[in-house]
Amino acid sequence: MNNNFVKYQDLLSITKVNSKTENEEFIKLPQKGNQVIGKYVTKLNELEYSKDISIRQKVYEMLIKVDNLLKKENQNYQIMVVYGYRALEKQIEYFNKEISKYQSKFDNELDLYEFVHEKIAVPSVSGHPTGGAVDVVIYDNKEKRIIDFGTKVHDFNKGKSYINYDKISLCAKNNRFLLRKLMMRVGFAPYDGEWWHFSYGDKEWAYYYKRKKYLYPQVNKNIVYKTRKI
Repeated sequence: MNNNFVKYQDLLSITKVNSKTENEEFIKLPQKGNQVIGKYVTKLNELEYSKDISIRQKVYEMLIKVDNLLKKENQNYQIMVVYGYRALEKQIEYFNKEISKYQSKFDNELDLYEFVHEKIAVPSVSGHPTGGAVDVVIYDNKEKRIIDFGTKVHDFNKGKSYINYDKISLCAKNNRFLLRKLMMRVGFAPYDGEWWHFSYGDKEWAYYYKRKKYLYPQVNKNIVYKTRKI
């Protein structure tokens, strides 16, 4: 694991949730338009959650701000969320699947959890089930494609997902850091292990910005069906 990554054990100290925000509503992102949209890039994700990507209301409002900043860089660009809320039971399923692959290689459970956490977050500290974590790319409306980030989103092969992966073009590097700069400007926390992953309100965000409380707890899948279209 890269020493700069937020680790599982780093997040164990974040134990208190803000009662004023924990029940903030979810919204479903529009799939079309010239501002923030939500669109899965794999059929597997669509099968899991239909075609709707859900996130917390405040997260959506922050993404609108990012999109406005982005359009000052290029009026054809827009923010596209390719993954948002994930049911807690799905997080547990994915985590257990990874644990089973590597369990025999570790004598210490904490070391095992740290190793797997880099691939799929430990459910008790995971961001996607809170509705506060998003996987984000920049979409070019004129070219009708995701701009060049050097690798496809969710490509974890040989460190390609790391923000500082250097075997990509200068253009791709600049695009990664443009996205990171704008997301952080409005208050999202980055994750250095995945150039596309940012969060607000989860435990990783609280740790990154040295907050005593996190804003959003993980929720069960039935919560997402209580959301409204924006």
